[in-house]
Amino acid sequence: MNLEDIEDSSFTQQLENAVIKTLENQQKTEKRNSFPNELCIFPLLKRPFFPGMAAPIVIEPGPFFETLKLVAKTDHKSIGLILTRQEDVDIYKASFGDLYQVGVIARLLRIIPLEQGGAQVILNMERRLRVLRPLSNSKVLKAKVSYFEDSPTLTSELKAYAISIISTIKELLKLNPLFKEELQIFLSHSDFTEPGKLADFAVALTTASREELQEVLETFDIQKRIDRALLLLKKELDLSVLQNNINQKIESTISKSQKDFFLREQLKTIKKELGIRKR
Repeated sequence: MNLEDIEDSSFTQQLENAVIKTLENQQKTEKRNSFPNELCIFPLLKRPFFPGMAAPIVIEPGPFFETLKLVAKTDHKSIGLILTRQEDVDIYKASFGDLYQVGVIARLLRIIPLEQGGAQVILNMERRLRVLRPLSNSKVLKAKVSYFEDSPTLTSELKAYAISIISTIKELLKLNPLFKEELQIFLSHSDFTEPGKLADFAVALTTASREELQEVLETFDIQKRIDRALLLLKKELDLSVLQNNINQKIESTISKSQKDFFLREQLKTIKKELGIRKR
């Protein structure tokens, strides 16, 4: 999809039609990936990831990097990523008691070694997971896990929420061009027309707190998730509007000050040319 004309009215209409069409065809069978029942778990400190995202993370030299090299040799090439309950936890000492129970399974797409050791890893977040039972609580956590796949039932309310999210994203794009880049990345890796993924993408755009984001991640019911996503997106829009107003006010003040300074300098020059001196 070409994003150059993202603000055209046709863009919103195309997305609305795509959402409705996809929701009406939810009965289509999809090829399911096979995921392992046991995963090595890597703690996250800042924000949770959502299915459908692709993102880089840096793994420093140490136990996680050594585990990563072993995972890269497996058939599934996947790890679990779960947010810590507190942001100041030492990830090298974290136990399952320090983590939430719900996270995502991430498949390794690429490992880029770093000169100072460790690596930057490009990951594709594939599905929600829940920890069923810890298997190892040592330096690297390992757990038996289960997975959740979205399977929404078409409702008029779901369609209305999806279209409202698209409309709000369009408003955000007008205020913050950075969201356009995020949207471009999302469209290259995900199906924008799936309501569950649409909700996940919407909250990932926001500056919501880590706890608010985790709450959405733990919301398996699509209707409730898209409702919470829209609420957070509306809050983000309100914040962007406020920031935009503040910026305009500051720019206006600076512009007025610059204009006053320019006029004073002009007046000084005129007085000098006319031979007017301050006595």
